[in-house]
Amino acid sequence: MDSINSEIDKTKLDEYKSVLETFLTDYRQYIGSYSPYTDGCYGNRGLRTKMQRQLNFVLGIIGLVHGGCSLRLEKSVTVSFAQALEYVLTGNVNIQTRTFLESNVESILNQAIGNIENGTIPSRRLKPILPIKDETLRQRCSDLLGAPGSFDRVINQATQVLEDRLRTKLPFEKLCDIIPEAKNQIGETLAHKLLGPATPPIIVSDKPEERSAFHKMVVGMISYLRNPSHHSLSEDTEWSLAWSVVGIVDSLLSELDGSYMSEEKQNAESQPRMKRE
Repeated sequence: MDSINSEIDKTKLDEYKSVLETFLTDYRQYIGSYSPYTDGCYGNRGLRTKMQRQLNFVLGIIGLVHGGCSLRLEKSVTVSFAQALEYVLTGNVNIQTRTFLESNVESILNQAIGNIENGTIPSRRLKPILPIKDETLRQRCSDLLGAPGSFDRVINQATQVLEDRLRTKLPFEKLCDIIPEAKNQIGETLAHKLLGPATPPIIVSDKPEERSAFHKMVVGMISYLRNPSHHSLSEDTEWSLAWSVVGIVDSLLSELDGSYMSEEKQNAESQPRMKRE
């Protein structure tokens, strides 16, 4: 078992697997006893009683090794796995809904058994909530952070948003004056040209040391994180790294949004000041 499965004792996992397999066998026999001419829709009442006695234990196991599931019956109606299983056991639903619930309950039971066998039990550790303030960053990364894997996509999108925000901070004509060739209006060159000079075109702080630190952070994000994620795939990227990158990029975007062009400052300083009466 891997590190995720080590959260549950292996002996317990073997016990849970046995319970689910027995329950699944009984379940298949039970739904196979359905007959429209039988009182209660299902013929084997003794088997139903046996399964109902095990119900809480089985639901607890499903919650541990599968994570549970919600089944959508209609546009605005969803039921939990527990409710779906209860409906199947009682038979108190129409034929179409009964057929839908029967197959989905069996599928979830099979998935739970497969999770134990294959060592793919979802981690029960809570993931921290990340409030993403920037709307574009949130739209492009929230769903990817919630995905089961391929977290290099998060880094790809987050750093792309950062680069695009830096590039579009200046009017396009001004950008072309500073960086004439389009091929250089990306990556490290973009960051160096717009943030690197002693008096940069984009000013994020009136303090030179803070401007220098911001410049270095953006270059680091681009060279260390953006470039690899744009040129190759990495299934080994950890969720925690992707989560951290989005948080940092969100902060950098906020600083960029609050920045101004050096020309704005020069124009403001060149304006004659009004004399006080």
